[in-house]
Amino acid sequence: MSTVLLTGAAGDLGRRVTALLVGLPFVERVLAVDVAPLAALATSVEVHTFDLAGLGAQDELAALGKGAATVVHLAWQPEGDRNLDLLRNVLDAADAIEPAQFVHLSSATVYGAWPDNPVPITEEVAPRPNPELAYAVEKRAAEVMVERWAWDHPEVAVVLLRPACTVGSVGQPLYQALARSKRPHAGAEGRVVQYLHIDDLATAVVHAFEQGLSGTFNVAPDEGMREELAGALAGGSATVPFAGRARSSLAALRWRLWRRGAPSGARAYAEHSWAVAADKLRRTGWRPEYSSEQALVVSDERRHWDELPQNRRVAIVLGASAATVAAAGAGGAMWWRRRR
Repeated sequence: MSTVLLTGAAGDLGRRVTALLVGLPFVERVLAVDVAPLAALATSVEVHTFDLAGLGAQDELAALGKGAATVVHLAWQPEGDRNLDLLRNVLDAADAIEPAQFVHLSSATVYGAWPDNPVPITEEVAPRPNPELAYAVEKRAAEVMVERWAWDHPEVAVVLLRPACTVGSVGQPLYQALARSKRPHAGAEGRVVQYLHIDDLATAVVHAFEQGLSGTFNVAPDEGMREELAGALAGGSATVPFAGRARSSLAALRWRLWRRGAPSGARAYAEHSWAVAADKLRRTGWRPEYSSEQALVVSDERRHWDELPQNRRVAIVLGASAATVAAAGAGGAMWWRRRR
C-alpha cells in the first residue's frame, strides 16, 4: 500500500486524478494539496489547503508528505509569476520526502509552434517555445528545474508529461482558448490540430504513476486532424484557402477578432502545427478513450460521445466528410491522418 502526495488537487484535472487514485487497490492514502478549498472527497483522501508558493511552504509540505512513495505535481497558477517558486518549494520538499517517483505535468507548448515543425512532434525533438508566449517559456523553465533535480536524484523515477491541446475543462484555460475551432481558421493551409480530452489526460497521469514510468512522454489521442475539418466538426464550415500576402493579412485580422481571451503571444500556436506523437506512451499500455474529433465534439456539447444521440453522431461523421470534399474541390485535396 502506498501514499500519494498530489499538488493542484482542487482543479478540474486534480479532481479527476484524485478520483482515479482513490479507486486503485494499492493506494492507501492521497494527500491532496491546493491553495483553493477542495470539495468533499473520499475518506482515504486527506485535504490540505495552503499556498505552495508561500514562505515556508516547502517545510510544511515536507512534513505533510513524509513517507509518501509518489509526488504528483499538477499545481500551476494560470496568472502571476510564482509558478517557478511554487515548483522550487515542491522539489525542496521532495528532497526531504525521498519519494520513489515524481510525476510532473508540463505542456506540449514547450516544443513551440514554428513553420518547420515536424508533424507530429516526437519526444526526440528539442523544445524551443515561442518567446512571445510566457506560458510556454515558463513551462520549459519548469522542465529544466525538474530535469536538474532528476539528475541529482537518480534513484527517483521522474516523469515529464507533455499533453497536447486539452479540452473538456469547466473553465477556459489557455489550451481551450487556443482550441476554439468555431472561429475562422488563421493557420497555414492543411495545419494539423489536436484535441486531448481532460479525462484522457487524467488517465495518463495515473497510468504514469501505476507503471512507475520514468522519462519524457507526449500525451495525445492521435496524430491530429486538419483545422478545416475541426471547424466543420465544431459546427463551422470548410473554408476556401487564401495564398501569400492575402492569407497573412487575413490571419492577422482573424487573430485579433477571434482569439477569445488567449494571450497575444499565443498567435503562433493558432497559426502553425504543434501536434505531438504519443507512440512512446502508448507502448507502455496507455489508451485514450476519445479521438481528437470526439474530444472536440463532446467538449462543446458537455456530453460523453456515447451519450450523443445516434443521429447526432452520424450527422457529425457525414458532415465532416462532406466538408472535407468541399474543401478539396475549393482549394486542393484535404488529408487527415489518424492513428488508432
